[in-house]
Amino acid sequence: MRARILPGCVIATLMLSGCAEHRVATVAVPAKGSAPAPVVVTATVREAAPNDYLRIGFLPAGTTVSSVARPGALRGFMTATVLYSPPLTVEEYPKYSGLENNDMGVLVAMRCKPPDPVKVDAVLATWPNVFAAVLRDAPVAEGDCGAAQTDPGKQTACYAKGFMDTAETAVPTALAGTFSYAGTIYDGRHAAIAVWLQKYYGIYPAFAGTGYSVKDSYAIDKEPMTSQEILAKSASSEYLVKNVSLKEAGCRCISVEPYPGRSGDRLDPELIWERGGDGACQDLRSLR
Repeated sequence: MRARILPGCVIATLMLSGCAEHRVATVAVPAKGSAPAPVVVTATVREAAPNDYLRIGFLPAGTTVSSVARPGALRGFMTATVLYSPPLTVEEYPKYSGLENNDMGVLVAMRCKPPDPVKVDAVLATWPNVFAAVLRDAPVAEGDCGAAQTDPGKQTACYAKGFMDTAETAVPTALAGTFSYAGTIYDGRHAAIAVWLQKYYGIYPAFAGTGYSVKDSYAIDKEPMTSQEILAKSASSEYLVKNVSLKEAGCRCISVEPYPGRSGDRLDPELIWERGGDGACQDLRSLR
């Protein structure tokens, strides 16, 4: 997932198109006394949107939170709630989303179960899905993609439109084409596109585009990582959802000001759901 900000359909055609169907994942009910194998849970929530998401951030005191992402953004990142049970501590949780714990900031945590999945248009955060989402969020008309185009939004949409996801007979070959195309965004000649993705999608250079956030990637600009490190630290599935209101996204939210020992307390999704404000952030004195 991105850095420094708060935590579909697979395109099989040559040119990306919109997603006509929103599948919601359901984890198989386990036999009594047992639980689904982690591999089953992971596969389920990656093959279809889980429709139960978590997002946290550390914000300045007095910040009002009324939508999934910051005002003006088109989308925000979330992760699957089911992957965080048993819950992690406040200090541990952000690392898996490519964030960093901030003991001085107000902890804002939301758990969202969208009543209408179409409104949030949640997609697994892969580069093919990002390019498809851009075309839905910022469509371009015929003639907009000329060499003289200077509007950053249209430049980004035109770049997304040019992505070709072809079927290959070798996994590395298929991935190489996608990541080579995405990597060009950061070659220094496409700065306007990189800035647009950062501003409206929260996509920073720490974004992998594999559908997994990269643990400990918050400071990748200062502490570069090898491909081996990136692959090994890709553990938590992440999704891009539309930046709708907390109410529309079915979110319950809590805000917790700093207190001694907060970083060592567990951030329990059930607590967020039970004590969080419905469509608004409820202030809590602690997570205990």
